Amino acid sequence: MAKMSVGLVGCGNIASDICQSIGDRAVPAEVVALCDIEPSHAETLRDVYKLNAFIGTLDDVAGAVDYLVECAVAAVVPDVVATAVAHHVDCLIMSVGGLLECPDLFDLARDNNVNLWVPSGAICGVDGIRAAMQAGLEKVTLTTSKPPKGLKGAPYLVAKGLDLENLAEPLVVFEGTAREAVKAFPANVNVAASLSLAGLGPDRTRVRIVADPAATVNTHEIHAKGPFGELTAIMRNRPSPRNPKSSYMASLSACVEVASAATLFAARAGKS
Repeated sequence: MAKMSVGLVGCGNIASDICQSIGDRAVPAEVVALCDIEPSHAETLRDVYKLNAFIGTLDDVAGAVDYLVECAVAAVVPDVVATAVAHHVDCLIMSVGGLLECPDLFDLARDNNVNLWVPSGAICGVDGIRAAMQAGLEKVTLTTSKPPKGLKGAPYLVAKGLDLENLAEPLVVFEGTAREAVKAFPANVNVAASLSLAGLGPDRTRVRIVADPAATVNTHEIHAKGPFGELTAIMRNRPSPRNPKSSYMASLSACVEVASAATLFAARAGKS
């Protein structure tokens, strides 16, 4: 069976889980190239998982693989997509908020026959939202509740001067659209971006963010309404075994997308 060569942009927690998944589950793929703003992170990943992979620039990596995975930060998404397009390789974007900031990236990829893969991330129910869109959705809301420390440093909180350290009860710290939420909390609500792309779009998807001092996990609750009826989906995320600040489901969603892409690649290779 043909193996899909994979390049990882960002060598942190999600990249680690992808490497673990490929090794444990006999996914027909191989990580062959790594890129990180901190080369030492790439070196550590290569050593820990005993990868036969080189460390290079984004352009080097994209030019050497069949499939590119962005698992870094939203700010690099435009460069990652542009480079994937330049080398005609499909690309999985984990920092989905970066796509909302630059919607023309979808057109760029489409015009050059490059597929952008968008994960469900740390939420469930996205399949139901996509199906419900066939009849038209009236309303989609996302309520995200996190321990205060999980929101620390968010640009919105800093700009508002909100101190969450001594909260005694849950506090709604943000209400607005998905587009606004992604700008306000770029490291916290990629799920809002994924949800909006599956449904009503970033300007009609409503988001509420709650800092809850009693919370021990990150919770995402989706509510949607339309001609199909009503949908409620709740995800209570356990942290990743390798990074307590990251939801395990986010990593798992990356792993399943890579596995799906690898299976598709192998099937196509078998027909050629």
